[in-house]
Amino acid sequence: MDTPPQLKSTLTSQQSHAQSTLSDASVKRSAEETLQSVYHHGPRLSQGDYIQLADLSLSNIDPNYPKLLLIISSVVAMLIITALTAFLLLTKPFPLMIATSIIILAIFLAAIIIKLIHLKANKIAYGLFKNEIVLREGLYWVSTTALPYTRLQHVNLSQGPAERKFNLVTLKCFSAGSGLAEINLPGLNADLAEHLRQHLLNQAATSKLLPTHDCDIIDPAASNVEVDSLSIQPPQQDSHNG
Repeated sequence: MDTPPQLKSTLTSQQSHAQSTLSDASVKRSAEETLQSVYHHGPRLSQGDYIQLADLSLSNIDPNYPKLLLIISSVVAMLIITALTAFLLLTKPFPLMIATSIIILAIFLAAIIIKLIHLKANKIAYGLFKNEIVLREGLYWVSTTALPYTRLQHVNLSQGPAERKFNLVTLKCFSAGSGLAEINLPGLNADLAEHLRQHLLNQAATSKLLPTHDCDIIDPAASNVEVDSLSIQPPQQDSHNG
């Protein structure tokens, strides 16, 4: 007995759908195997293998930089307090007792701010490692910034009049596609900063020319990609009659 045409069409479509599903699964499996053979991530690290931030060996900046900030902040505070005192004593908007209390409070707040600025400057530290530069700064809210050499685009040195007096410079590192400096490292000795700049530029150039790990080198002969022989044609020479 012959199978009805409608039933035969349904069976044919089901078989085609099953074959298409198997084909898609085999293609996906083949792609995953190819990725696993090409990209090698290495063993998975446990939490105990992570590098702790406290274990980073960082260097302090030049000790003259906190002194420079101490001098600048003291001079600014003195000018502000002098202007405030002259205003309160000359215009007399408040009684003498209240004006004296305001001046004493301003001196107390200025001393606290100057001390915090000095302590914050002493906390600045940096480190140059194999693949990145690390900057740590902050007094209560500590910030740690790491910039890989592969992203390093430009290194700049800047020096103001006050910094020139103490032979200090500020090193700024810019990454690709960023208009602002990701690493802003003040308080470096001018001679040391120039050596750091040359070293960072050399590391950036080297890291962009060479792969970081041996596993990043992909051998075309070891890949599972099949090359279509028809896609490679030898150059043909045009023949002209004449």
